[in-house]
Amino acid sequence: MGKINSKSTKAEMEAYIAELEAKLKAQNEKREDTKATSDVVYTRPAKDKSDDSITLVYCSDSLGFAKVSNMELNFNRYGEQFKIPRYQFDELVGKYRHWFDSGILAVAPEDYEVAVAKGISTTDDFVLDYKTLSSIGNMDVESIEKLWNDTNKIEHKRSIVTFVKKKFIEGDPKYHNREKIDLFNRLTSGGFTREQDELNGRYKYHPVEM
Repeated sequence: MGKINSKSTKAEMEAYIAELEAKLKAQNEKREDTKATSDVVYTRPAKDKSDDSITLVYCSDSLGFAKVSNMELNFNRYGEQFKIPRYQFDELVGKYRHWFDSGILAVAPEDYEVAVAKGISTTDDFVLDYKTLSSIGNMDVESIEKLWNDTNKIEHKRSIVTFVKKKFIEGDPKYHNREKIDLFNRLTSGGFTREQDELNGRYKYHPVEM
């Protein structure tokens, strides 16, 4: 995932949407089974001072992979949490610092002292969390636009795009709302033209098993 700056945000978003459109054509329908076993419940337990582990949170609705000494992490969805030893966390921050800076990785709120020391974010610093992402279908257009404008991490905007497009392909009626699709098309400068065409009967997604 490349570094994003304010001048390249629109171009990066357009390139990402084009790549995502191609991938979604071949997406299978097994994602719901994975979600059923991996939903994250956000809690804020008091940090046990004797616990030297750190709770890592993946903040992207796309697949990811990270590797440090004696540890490999496979990321599957926004909000996944991993409890890892402090020494491996320190190595992870050093190797994947750009992921923390861009908002792809963060730590749970109970590890805020570590976050401050490392100069990284906790999930409390972000507008978007898993609960909000998964409830977009229930939002009205005003709330969606506010969420989009308040979300200041380009990677989190990408997650919104990815999530909505997948839900659209799955046929979720909450995401086949013309007003909402028109809004997303405007917010992404044409990134939902294909979805508009399908709603108008000019195009049909045909997801197949990989």
